[in-house]
Amino acid sequence: MIEFKNATKQYGERLVLDNVNLQIQGGDWVWLMGPSGSGKTTLVLSLIGAVSLTHGNIIVDRYDLTKFNQKALQEYRRRLGIVFQDYKLLPKKTAYENVAFAMEACGYSEDQIKKRVDEVLEKVGLAAARHHFPHMLSGGEKQRVAIARALIHEPRLLIADEPTGNLDPKTAAGIVDLFQKLNIEGVTVIFATHNGNLLRQVNGKVLYVEEGKIRTVSA
Repeated sequence: MIEFKNATKQYGERLVLDNVNLQIQGGDWVWLMGPSGSGKTTLVLSLIGAVSLTHGNIIVDRYDLTKFNQKALQEYRRRLGIVFQDYKLLPKKTAYENVAFAMEACGYSEDQIKKRVDEVLEKVGLAAARHHFPHMLSGGEKQRVAIARALIHEPRLLIADEPTGNLDPKTAAGIVDLFQKLNIEGVTVIFATHNGNLLRQVNGKVLYVEEGKIRTVSA
């Protein structure tokens, strides 16, 4: 379970998160909606430990993220799957190498890396493109590589910040479908988006962020 307790983030005089209290259960699908500047991205970044709260707490599986030291934070992030709008792929590495890099940094053996990377590339439908460089891939394929990389450590929580923002509607729908399959397998999904049309695909909890406050639109 994830719990935000009185979570507040302030930049100077600007209040970006305003005393947010929120619970997300394991296995939930959560749509995170809201206009640019509403605090949506700050909420996501605080959950992955990239932004420190001004005050308040974030509890994940009974552990207080706001009290983690750097080593504990690194271990925590390895248990997350994180997908961004801009893919963040390494341009001089193939699809396989981009995904493998996440395991190489953790000291896995070559055999372990090959087995797991092949598994996740197959899962996202990119086994045939494993040797393709990012410039050879479509936008949807690049995002699938990013999703494969996010899955490499078998996360139980997948956080996506506008992952379909650069994609056409058909490709975006395919990415949502892939996330939905992962959610059915038990992965908790937090999916931040501006695109209200995507909500028709998955019946999840809809949270609307506006001026640092959160309200539940539906569940």
